[in-house]
Amino acid sequence: MKPNFNFIGNILIILSIISFLTLLTVQFFNYNDHMATNYIGSKNNTFSLLSASVDSLNNGVIVLKNMTPEYNDVSVLINGEYAGDFTDKDEISIQVYQNDIVEIDGTRYDKKLKIKVVGISNNIDEPQLETTITTSQSIEILAKVRLK
Repeated sequence: MKPNFNFIGNILIILSIISFLTLLTVQFFNYNDHMATNYIGSKNNTFSLLSASVDSLNNGVIVLKNMTPEYNDVSVLINGEYAGDFTDKDEISIQVYQNDIVEIDGTRYDKKLKIKVVGISNNIDEPQLETTITTSQSIEILAKVRLK
């Protein structure tokens, strides 16, 4: 009787391993970089919704250029959250969504800093191309994003 239990136990272990490896293989081939989890709610009370694709959301791209490159510690904020800065290069590209508030944080310098919109995706109405904002020791609103 004991050899039968050992045989059944070995078969169950082998089936479990094969099932796990099959699951890993399917997950590997099914992985998609466009899959994302979008969070809805406040920071303290966050709810999660799984989105089929980031592309299904209306979004756009804004390219900003620091017109005063000697002052490169300038941050870009989207809805009050850090989105990038100009420390590595004088142009950055940020991804935005409908009704996002884009702000420029120039609080680190007491000089006038100029940031210019040098590129936008074709589905963006606001901010306009060539929009320039000047900030000095403050956080200035560049625009509220409006998509077409």
